[in-house]
Amino acid sequence: MRQMPRLVLTRKLNEKIIVHDNDGVLAKIKISKVDRNQVRLTFEADNEIRIDRQEVFDKNAPTKNN
Repeated sequence: MRQMPRLVLTRKLNEKIIVHDNDGVLAKIKISKVDRNQVRLTFEADNEIRIDRQEVFDKNAPTKNN
């Protein structure tokens, strides 16, 4: 598995994180709710950008044998 860069951020309610490359913004992630041990995130991205929860991605990702 390829090592991915890591970034740990602290954000407050309604603050955003921007995911981008050299061509522009890929997605905006907003902290939309904080309640005890849960955080609600709101994602804004073009339809061709796929955003999944880890368990959904793992279930649907092609295996190395395919």
